[in-house]
Amino acid sequence: MTNELQAALSTFVNEARELLVDLEQALLEVDGLGQEPKSDKINSMFRSIHTIKGSAGLFGLDEIVEISHRYETILEQARDQNRSLTQELIDLGLKVCDVLTDLINFIGKPIGGEIQQRYLNLYVELDKHCPRVSSNAKADSNNQLSSHRSLGTSLQLAQSWHISFRPYPKVFQDGLDPKAFVRYLSQLGTIEAIAVVDDGLFPAAEHDDSQSLESFQSEEFDPEICYLGFEIQLSTSATQQEIEDVFEFIQQDADIQIIPPDSDVKTYIELINYLPESNQKLGEILVHCGALTAHELSQGLVQQEKHKAQETSHETAVNHEVEGGIDSKLSTSPSENILTQAAITNQHNKIHNNKTLRVEADKLDKLIDQVGEIVITGARTTLLAHETGNEDLIETIVQLERLVENIRDSSLQLRMVQVGDTFNKFKRIVRDVALSVGKQVTLQINGAETELDKTFIEKLSDPLTHIIRNAIDHGIEPPEQRVLMGKPEIGTISLNAYHDSGSIVIEVLDDGRGLDKERVIAQAIEQELITKANHLNERDIFALIFEPGFSTSEQVTNLSGRGVGMDVVKRNIEQLRGNVEVISEPNLGTQVTIRLPLTLSIIDGFLFEIAGTSYVIPLDNVVECLELHEVAPDDVHEGRNFIDLRGEVLPFLRLREWFGVEDEVNHSQESLVIVQFGTLRAGLVVDSLLGEFQTVIKPLGRLFEGLKGVSGATILGNGVVAIILDVFSLIQSAVSRQELDCLEKNMDSDEQGA
Repeated sequence: MTNELQAALSTFVNEARELLVDLEQALLEVDGLGQEPKSDKINSMFRSIHTIKGSAGLFGLDEIVEISHRYETILEQARDQNRSLTQELIDLGLKVCDVLTDLINFIGKPIGGEIQQRYLNLYVELDKHCPRVSSNAKADSNNQLSSHRSLGTSLQLAQSWHISFRPYPKVFQDGLDPKAFVRYLSQLGTIEAIAVVDDGLFPAAEHDDSQSLESFQSEEFDPEICYLGFEIQLSTSATQQEIEDVFEFIQQDADIQIIPPDSDVKTYIELINYLPESNQKLGEILVHCGALTAHELSQGLVQQEKHKAQETSHETAVNHEVEGGIDSKLSTSPSENILTQAAITNQHNKIHNNKTLRVEADKLDKLIDQVGEIVITGARTTLLAHETGNEDLIETIVQLERLVENIRDSSLQLRMVQVGDTFNKFKRIVRDVALSVGKQVTLQINGAETELDKTFIEKLSDPLTHIIRNAIDHGIEPPEQRVLMGKPEIGTISLNAYHDSGSIVIEVLDDGRGLDKERVIAQAIEQELITKANHLNERDIFALIFEPGFSTSEQVTNLSGRGVGMDVVKRNIEQLRGNVEVISEPNLGTQVTIRLPLTLSIIDGFLFEIAGTSYVIPLDNVVECLELHEVAPDDVHEGRNFIDLRGEVLPFLRLREWFGVEDEVNHSQESLVIVQFGTLRAGLVVDSLLGEFQTVIKPLGRLFEGLKGVSGATILGNGVVAIILDVFSLIQSAVSRQELDCLEKNMDSDEQGA
């Protein structure tokens, strides 16, 4: 397979997957409504499956064409109101999506085993619902078309259309084969005649046919250039739109003119004048195809000559009025101008519709890496500029920094995608899992427009899938139990996404039975994950469900009970420099909250120093900074690791102690950085503040994997490596110390009282 054809096939695969997602979402939206879906929804489904079928036919993917054609027939009947789109047909459509997805994923590979069996089973099931569809569309395309159309409201009689199909010379270089489109055109009806126009292959008009081959030198031939055109006479009952759909993927690489049945001779004369070949040759081709008789052609050419003679005196004025400098050959009659203007309008629409551009993710990643290096080099340049003291140079560097920052933000924005498309995929998971466990569950989505780095989107799919499956299996009660508890019979799972404190927050909420704290503790002790729960708060207790091997399920099913899954969820989230927490209320439900940074590569950081070493934290997590000596002495509880800050009890962490550095600094010079992550707040005691700093995150090696409190590193403008700290881990440590201090204080008080 050539590189061009491989590229075209890759484009088909990507677009087919998107269309299948659209089809699946449309089916899920009408699922369970209990009423006939609106016509625009059915039309949307029909267009998706019709496009997949047409594109697959171009590449000879017969299995995909067969399945698509059959379900397209069902949707056409529903569209024409000849049958209802019942629950059974919706379920069948979801099976079609699954099988087509498998077939697309296995393009170029032998299909066997389970996939082949699923394909055959679905093939038989579809035939039960549309038995008049031909069993071999490729071998008997006319019979297939006839049976396909007989399911509509009425069977239209076949009519004769003329199609002028002129691929552009570089069509092969775009991975397209014109013959495939002609072959697929035959599935709409009968090709009564076809003439190959080879003037581009033998341009020397002065040579006759016997001398053409001799006059054409082999070195002039380029196998990557298309020299041929086609004039086709097609007998079909299809509409003009259906004929145009055949050429959908090549319309920008070819000149296509479609002349409807019963068009007058004048229209064909316009076509002769529009095309580049000689009028005599084109006339012979049209007569050969049966579009015109010899008499009609001669009469039409005579009328044209008379008309030209009458228009000669006005030719200059007519040419002046023609918009855009149209070739004078096409300006000789108003009717010809109409044909040309239609072509110009069509080309304008093509250009107008192409508002998006597909870019490989690897190219974007490379761009982000290069922007990161620019940021590092820019920081170094800024430092050197300030050392020179040259005001003009410093001003120029400041402007350059602003431009680099804009480039950085724009580059990062390229990789941001809305979470809505990913969230919509979980509708199918909720439906299938709920059916498998005999429950009724709906999925609500909020914040679908929230944007997230594409890297996160790809790696969040599996964790969210497991959380949702757990919510349905463990959280949502059976319908009869929910009714007895005064709850709606149908359970609800909500997927929420929003920005908060420089992070992306994704919440999964259910209105089920909630987590049983006592059972979690008992199970953790039984599995020797803990020895006792005296020192555990509610947050720590619920965090036990993320421990490897933990499970509260009493029996093993195909959904749960094996103690595998939630620990993987936590590990995957932490690999993205995020965290996951659980909040639960008995009989009210459970909320799983995932927090992620906005990006994995470049952040605005806050730089400070501890024992002569530089450290960075994300600027979005910084609430305020103050000198520690500004805090009233009575408000600083040194032994208890918390302070009273404007009436708020705030735990703090001395980072010197955290990193095990000997305490040689004057405490009166220390600074307190107040940080926040979600609802948690704490203070970090540091030696000195160095200000804001644009940071390019560099991953640490395997030696540092799992190192608590550290999330990465960066390179400062002076070439020194600075450690990027994990704010959430530091806050957790500070909060845990405060709670432990309070517990010890209470125990001491109890002992003194005794």
